Amino acid sequence: MAKKKGSEAVNELEAVDLISLLSMPENADSYEIELSVPEQDIDLAALGAEQLKEEQLAKSKTVVPAISSPSHPSHSPLSSSLPISASPSPITPTKIVSQPRVVSSKPVNLLSPIQGFENDSFDQIRKDISLCQLCGLCKTRKNVVPGVGNEQAKLVLIGEAPGADEDIQGIPFVGKAGKHLDKIIAAAGFKKEDLYICNILKCRPPNNRDPNLAEMKVCTPYLQRQLALIKPKLIGCLGNISAHYVISPSIPGITRIRGQWFDSIFGIPAFAMYHPSYLIRSESREKGSPNWQMWQDIRALKAKYDSI
Repeated sequence: MAKKKGSEAVNELEAVDLISLLSMPENADSYEIELSVPEQDIDLAALGAEQLKEEQLAKSKTVVPAISSPSHPSHSPLSSSLPISASPSPITPTKIVSQPRVVSSKPVNLLSPIQGFENDSFDQIRKDISLCQLCGLCKTRKNVVPGVGNEQAKLVLIGEAPGADEDIQGIPFVGKAGKHLDKIIAAAGFKKEDLYICNILKCRPPNNRDPNLAEMKVCTPYLQRQLALIKPKLIGCLGNISAHYVISPSIPGITRIRGQWFDSIFGIPAFAMYHPSYLIRSESREKGSPNWQMWQDIRALKAKYDSI
């Protein structure tokens, strides 16, 4: 029995995320910083002496805080007669508690409602997309790829653009990456027929190149009309381009924001995830691998989905 407990203890230790445990909350991404090699040799002795001199000089000085405006005396919690030492105060050790990931409270530029589509329908949207010539993709596409799924879905998954298989069949996520996505959502407990799946672009860019901003802008009203009819509660952004367009171009890359909730330009909470095409580049399921991270993210998305 003692041996079994010891084995359990070892397994428990192996499950600890040391990066999260050892990183302060405000420096959660510090392990991603790249270190550069200095261009010239550094005299460490001289550098240490100079630093010591600066610290001693700082300790001998005090800084008087600025006095707040008389019209707002309550905004000044400190008396101006109390000097503050220029040297940093010692840090008191505190218990590190993992912070919940929540929807960003930062304001986003919401899209204005589209006028003139009060009696809109999915059939009309599909017809308009099939006749669309607003960008050059109409000349190279085989078929338009509007979207597929439950037209009253609580969750809409949005990718960036159709690929070759999608262009042939007119259905999103039917290629190798799409089949991988099917396995992921099924394993998490989703029923594919309960979801709606689409892309920002409704036509395939030649050679599967990335969509450009002009193409996404002219195609967005179709997506906006789809969401207006579906009225989903949640959006899942599949991949870096989808996340940066649906959430904000100012957010970090997908490897840093995956698994987090944000406000979106559609006014619907959006969840950032890897694109399945990124996941199939590696078969690894080891802890920390993209496929392992995606599994954590899809489970978190399912938990949120079940709560609404």
